[in-house]
Amino acid sequence: MIEVKNLSIQTSKGVVLLDHVEFTLPPGVCTGLTGASGSGKTTLLKALMGVSDGDVSINSGQILLDGEDLLKKPEKVRRDLCGTTLGFIPQNPMTAFNLHVPVGTQMSETFRKRLRLDKNAARKLSVDVLQKVNLLDTDRVYRSYPGQLSGGMLQRATMAILIGLSPRYIFADEPTSALDEENKAYLIQVLMRMKQQAAILFVSHDDAAIRTLCDDLLVMQSGTIVEYGATVDLFAAPHKEWTKEFVRLAMAEEGGGWTWQKSKSEM
Repeated sequence: MIEVKNLSIQTSKGVVLLDHVEFTLPPGVCTGLTGASGSGKTTLLKALMGVSDGDVSINSGQILLDGEDLLKKPEKVRRDLCGTTLGFIPQNPMTAFNLHVPVGTQMSETFRKRLRLDKNAARKLSVDVLQKVNLLDTDRVYRSYPGQLSGGMLQRATMAILIGLSPRYIFADEPTSALDEENKAYLIQVLMRMKQQAAILFVSHDDAAIRTLCDDLLVMQSGTIVEYGATVDLFAAPHKEWTKEFVRLAMAEEGGGWTWQKSKSEM
């Protein structure tokens, strides 16, 4: 399990990016993370992945992986966790690939390095997982450069790598935002299956995806978690104004007759 405890991050100029953030990512649970742009979602993802900007520093807190504080681990140790322990799905799948190397070559090299497979085994695994994400013209996809594939196909290739590596924790950064409805639905289906063996942090403004996939939901505002609970409960009775508006717009799109329920503090 990953436990984030009292995590605070600020810039060198004293601007607070995260303020005493706390939550857990238990196995078998998908936790949604939403909030306005600039609320701290990207900063939190970077902290979890061990990617730091030179201008920021961690003031306090812990990121515990099975009880061990990742913030105290050397950079190499944290890098080695990426792939088989910590997996990442980017918003723009093009950023996950080297534009000058065929997709299949990059997949095979990833599997060789992370799973310590020989060349033939890595290629076979690459082909197998491409087929699992319905990229059935596997030879063409394997030989193609990233720029020769559509965004939806590249996102499926990203998911194929994730399936091959089978990480215990998956961090997804707005993964449905650039996808058409077919590819969006397929990505959610894959994550639903992977959730059975992994914990997922799903960063998104896509209310339909959040309600379909996420068991719990975090709402961030100004670097702080302002709401945290079961997704169904937060959609039924949001407390904060941003969450109320988010849910109102979601229900309006469906033509629903939703009305928010006042919390005791607002009565």
